[in-house]
Amino acid sequence: MSTKKEKLEDKQNSETTPIYVKVSNETRDIIDKYKDEGKTISYIIGEAIDLYDSIKSLSPEIAGIIEKYKNKYKTETKLFENAIKLLDKHENLERSEDIDLWCRARDELQMMLIGKTTFNQLLTAAETPEESLDKPMKRNIALGVILWVTGKPINALSLEEIIQAIKKMWIVANYFYFVDVKKLANDQYHVVCKHHENKRYSNYWLGYFKELFLSNDLPFKCSVEGQAFDETLSLTIKKLFQKKNEK
Repeated sequence: MSTKKEKLEDKQNSETTPIYVKVSNETRDIIDKYKDEGKTISYIIGEAIDLYDSIKSLSPEIAGIIEKYKNKYKTETKLFENAIKLLDKHENLERSEDIDLWCRARDELQMMLIGKTTFNQLLTAAETPEESLDKPMKRNIALGVILWVTGKPINALSLEEIIQAIKKMWIVANYFYFVDVKKLANDQYHVVCKHHENKRYSNYWLGYFKELFLSNDLPFKCSVEGQAFDETLSLTIKKLFQKKNEK
């Protein structure tokens, strides 16, 4: 029977003595491939053992499913590849179905994608005398939406980027079914927005966008001219000059 001293010596030897095993040419080729990438044999063996342990630690249910299908896919690697592709397809399909449902609701039911603040603004506008839309217009969240969709800080945005972000998001939200942007000159744009509402609706968005483009939060000074019609809003927006950075 081994003494405690002998067992300790065996353990120390196993931790410091390299493991020499005879491997197939196929395994040797795999080792050489990863050695060429700068990885050591000890690293490769460690990673392989970790992966082996992870697979062998799978629940009996998952292990049974792997056993059931691995012959069909020849190798476990092929099985895992197909499983991941199927998962990705399923996740994208669910997202695609959600998007299709929203597009149908927007087109067939004329639904709008309205945030809480905008919803309350429109309620206020509906209850406000037609000649007094200033209050709901000033509760303007357009800049937050623009920063979200562009992913840029306000000082990095150009006038064109702001207008194109409005075009994209205001159509997605179904506030307008059509937005046309024409560049008239350097930093001057004509924007036409069409909807199925009335002139009061056009007046609301005219004031809303004037509030946005004349805002002190923008890094440049603009001039805005516009006309509101029954189902159309027309805007001409021009950048006058870049504001100086305030320290």
